[in-house]
Amino acid sequence: MTLTIKKLLVGATAAASMTAITTTPSFAGNLARPTDIQFTTNGVNNTDANKPNINTWTYGAAQSDNTGIGGVNRRVLNDFTNKGNTNKAIAALTDNDSATNVELFTDGEVVKDHVGFTANLGKNTLKVESVTKDDWADGTLATAWLKGFGNAYGGLMSRIPTTANSNLLQDFNNNFDSLVTALKTTGFNSAGDANIGDITLNQKTGELKVDLVGHLDVSGRYVDTRRTVNNRNNSNYLQSSPDRVRNSTGNAIFDAMLFNLAKTAFLTNTPFQISEIAKITFNDKVDYAFGFSAIDSGAIAGDRNKTNDKTSHTGIYSWSQTYAVVPEPSGLFGLFTVGSLIIASRSKLRKNP
Repeated sequence: MTLTIKKLLVGATAAASMTAITTTPSFAGNLARPTDIQFTTNGVNNTDANKPNINTWTYGAAQSDNTGIGGVNRRVLNDFTNKGNTNKAIAALTDNDSATNVELFTDGEVVKDHVGFTANLGKNTLKVESVTKDDWADGTLATAWLKGFGNAYGGLMSRIPTTANSNLLQDFNNNFDSLVTALKTTGFNSAGDANIGDITLNQKTGELKVDLVGHLDVSGRYVDTRRTVNNRNNSNYLQSSPDRVRNSTGNAIFDAMLFNLAKTAFLTNTPFQISEIAKITFNDKVDYAFGFSAIDSGAIAGDRNKTNDKTSHTGIYSWSQTYAVVPEPSGLFGLFTVGSLIIASRSKLRKNP
């Protein structure tokens, strides 16, 4: 056998070994989903006697609802628990359906405690929590959130005139530092009790993806968009929404901006999209998941107030971040095996010239 043929065989052996390895589950299925989920409140694991402050929405009896946004038929998340059912919560987080979801902290809009869960993603650790006033205090979240908001709605804000020779975007930029200070002080009451739908980690690229469930359009949270109420003309149409106070930041300047922006978005048929916020700790690195762009969930909450709520759970906001991940042992073993095969083959060549 010539040296050239032997080299070709060595290459073929290595290639075959790599092909075999890439078809093993650890390579074919790069996406990891949460395992060993444990719910906590302020870092303390909850037992049945001390149930976590969570709600869960899943599908119950097969039915549809066309009273939501757009008047389309939607699957109804009509199987919901008022608090604490961890088995149903785990099922919602692991069913590969972003619409079924778990709400973190359910006692009103002012989030007072870190409520969430820990989980494993392969060899990586994850913690997902509600956001409290303290999380805003150092300004990191406030700055990032306001920059994201400005990037998403800067174009629309620039078309909304305010005072002479000014517009909403200029006012936003001129008041940016004071808005950061305001959010550092007060937080954002209604944004911290996020609904978590689905979580995946690409173990090859390190991309963590978290789906947050919310409203496909939040205009109605700030502006009363109902033309009629109880079959009568609504005298409050285009005025402050009944939900405006509980969806406010507490800062008069920014809340006025939110109202004007929501009103303009509604009148121009532009979806106004703002997610809630979740605190993410991945292998001890802290980030905050939020977004300003949603896709239709195809679902709607079964326990919503049908008189004034047509958008609850209709939107999916996907947040992603790329991290350095802990590699799976099977992958490392596979690479070691390939290296061993190549070394062994080369050794044979040297012995049999």
